[in-house]
Amino acid sequence: MKNFILPITLLLIAFQSTIAQQKDTDTDTSRHRKTYSVYKEQSDTIHLPVNVDTVSVGPVTIIKDQEDTSHSKSIAIIIGEDKAKKELKDIEISWFGFDIGVNNFIDKSNYGSSEVNNFVRLGNGKEATEEFFSLRTIKSVNVNIWPVIFRVNLIKHILNLKTGIGIVMNNYRYTKDLTYVNELNKTYIKLDDIHFSKNKLFTEYLTIPVLFHINSNPYQNSRAFHFSAGPTFGLLVKSRTKQKSAERGKDKNNDPFNLEKFRIGLRSEIGYGPISLYGAYSFTTIHKYGLKQYPFSIGISLLF
Repeated sequence: MKNFILPITLLLIAFQSTIAQQKDTDTDTSRHRKTYSVYKEQSDTIHLPVNVDTVSVGPVTIIKDQEDTSHSKSIAIIIGEDKAKKELKDIEISWFGFDIGVNNFIDKSNYGSSEVNNFVRLGNGKEATEEFFSLRTIKSVNVNIWPVIFRVNLIKHILNLKTGIGIVMNNYRYTKDLTYVNELNKTYIKLDDIHFSKNKLFTEYLTIPVLFHINSNPYQNSRAFHFSAGPTFGLLVKSRTKQKSAERGKDKNNDPFNLEKFRIGLRSEIGYGPISLYGAYSFTTIHKYGLKQYPFSIGISLLF
């Protein structure tokens, strides 16, 4: 019977420790350790000497007194040790983020007005309509790259300020055979007399987001629900059109194309762990004059 006392005691202590850990709601980051003294034939309290043998089996640590030469050997049992929560930094940095989705625009242009007709020239008395700028949605891809993202603690690491710098790239894949024409001080759009198998406008904005970020579990970001929303500020750094046809082959043209130089918008994200769904909307139109088209995009965001 004596041979079973120690194993049974270990099992009871391990069970007690598991129950205690499940009920523990203490948020203190200090380490806690539970120590039990067990004897084979004796139950008085011991004081562990310096010279001891230590054996660890999983969460159980057994310390045996080497200097105790008496018949009754003393054993101290340590069950587990609460893991200290990691120390959170007030500024956390992520070095790479990536978005992929689709983009389109909300068209509020005043079709039939002289403003639109001077910018979109169809000839033969025709006037542009909203359908003229319809897109191939699946092929109108939005790709964003975020080399660095900062998250600044505001309230207990649950409410944060999320910012950084990135490149926002929009591809507008037109269904119609329209072409941008650049004159000395004027840009206009015409309906071309050939068919394009590929016809798109590409824009690239250097963008800074300023988002309020809520994190449900700041100690384990990989297991946290999170939500972000706030304004974005962009600067146009590149723009081009790309056309492909049997008559002209591949044709690329790099010009400003009457595009807005600065962009102010709104971005929101919702997700779990490193994966989020994002949506972005621009309060600034694509073009400076002529058309009032407000771009938006939706997709999946990955943060590493």
